[in-house]
Amino acid sequence: MSVVLKINEMKDQLTNSEQKIANCILDNSHKVYNMSIHELANSCNTSSSSIVRFCRKMGFDGFKEFKIELAKDVADSEKNKDIVYEDVSVDDSIQAVINKISSGNIKSIENTLELLDSYEVEKAINALDKANNIYLYGIGASGLVAMDFQYKLMRINRNAFMYLDSHTQLSTSVNIQKDDVAVGISHSGKTLEIFKAMDMANMKGATTISITKYGDNPVSNVSDIKLYVGGIEQNLRVGAIASRIAQLTVVDILFVGLARKNFEVVSDHLKGTKEIVEEFKIEK
Repeated sequence: MSVVLKINEMKDQLTNSEQKIANCILDNSHKVYNMSIHELANSCNTSSSSIVRFCRKMGFDGFKEFKIELAKDVADSEKNKDIVYEDVSVDDSIQAVINKISSGNIKSIENTLELLDSYEVEKAINALDKANNIYLYGIGASGLVAMDFQYKLMRINRNAFMYLDSHTQLSTSVNIQKDDVAVGISHSGKTLEIFKAMDMANMKGATTISITKYGDNPVSNVSDIKLYVGGIEQNLRVGAIASRIAQLTVVDILFVGLARKNFEVVSDHLKGTKEIVEEFKIEK
């Protein structure tokens, strides 16, 4: 996984001193590979031990391993230096808006592919396949992603439930059973209603699957299976747009993975749901 991506995804989970190190490394990423740990510590105005702790928090054994992976990131960025991902400004032309939103969505999907663990995805698909009932939890834009997943699951004859009202979502978590699956969708992983629903489902013995941003967060911490999506580095609403696209990508992966397990049966369900609405299409 990209070191730069990992640092950016985890920034809000870092202490002030760790954020200082992160910013220092990102600002000097082209130089870090040639630095000793002492030189980097001096450059970041911190200690060598703090650098080591930071590297371990990023999932590396030490500074040497971290430095090698960062060098790979720098090489990759050189190959793609002409590709720019920017926030939309009020002065942008429509063509600029088209280009920036499209580029942001593409980058969000690329980041998600780096963060997704195929083993965790397979576990999620197997859990969904065995579930008696599937309960989907999401609020706001994540709620719309959950609704999209519910629609897809309905088309292949799965018992999937999604309610846009958060209180109703919480009520379903109280009655969830051990053979059911709960899927919590929250980009931040900090949405209180989703956390409470997933925590309750976990206590009831149901299998819990989270779809959140990378790193520790309340929703993923109470989930059996953790799926991570990538965003983009901007802080404006364009980032929220891109995170929704990333969530939809994960939902599509789960849906297709589930459909292919019993494709002969599933294809009949898909064909039937398509045919029943065909008569409502306007003929040329």
